[in-house]
Amino acid sequence: MKKNGLLLLSILLLAVSFTVHWFGDHLFSMFWVLVFHVYLLLLGCFIALLVLTVRQIRRDRRGYAGLAVLALLAALVVFFPFRDAKVKLELNLYDAPRQEVLEMIRTGELSPNDGIGNIRLPMGYRRLSSDGEVFLYQNDGEGQVVGFWIFRGAPDGSIQLIYSSGGEELIRENEPYIMSIERLKDHWYYVVTD
Repeated sequence: MKKNGLLLLSILLLAVSFTVHWFGDHLFSMFWVLVFHVYLLLLGCFIALLVLTVRQIRRDRRGYAGLAVLALLAALVVFFPFRDAKVKLELNLYDAPRQEVLEMIRTGELSPNDGIGNIRLPMGYRRLSSDGEVFLYQNDGEGQVVGFWIFRGAPDGSIQLIYSSGGEELIRENEPYIMSIERLKDHWYYVVTD
C-alpha cells in the first residue's frame, strides 16, 4: 500500500477533480462563496502530489504512473469542455422530464413565484436546472419560451438551455442580451447572455 500511495492519491484527486468540474455549475449555484476555496484546495493538492511524485521518481525511479495520472488530470482540467459535454449528455437524458415541466408550465400547474419569471421546480425536477429553477420568458398562444439554467451569472453573464416553440426568432424577441445562440436540436438552444 505504501509503495502505491502516491499513485492512489493521484487517482483519487483525478476522480474528485473530475466530479467537481463536472458539477461546477451546480456547486456554484449552491455554494458560490466556497467554490473558489474548493478549486484552490484542489490546486494545492495537485501541486503537493506533483512535488512528491517527482521526488519519488528522482529517489528510486518509481512513480511514473502517478505522474501520468497527474498529467492526465492537468490535460482534462485545461482542455476538456466539461460544461458543453454535460449539457449535450443531459439534453437527451433529461428530455422526458423537461417535456413534463414544459407541459406543467403550459397548463399553469407551474407558474412564476416571484413576479419576474422564475419558477421553482418541484422536488423531482430540480436536477434539470443548475439552481432548481427555470425562467419563463413567454407562455401564451403565440408560443412558449422557457430557460433551464446551466450557469446563472451574478449579476449577469448567464448560460441557459432554452426551449422555444418558435425557434431562435422567438428567443431573440424575449431576450435582448444574447451574446451567442446555438441550436442543439429542434426547439432547444444553448444561449449565452451578457
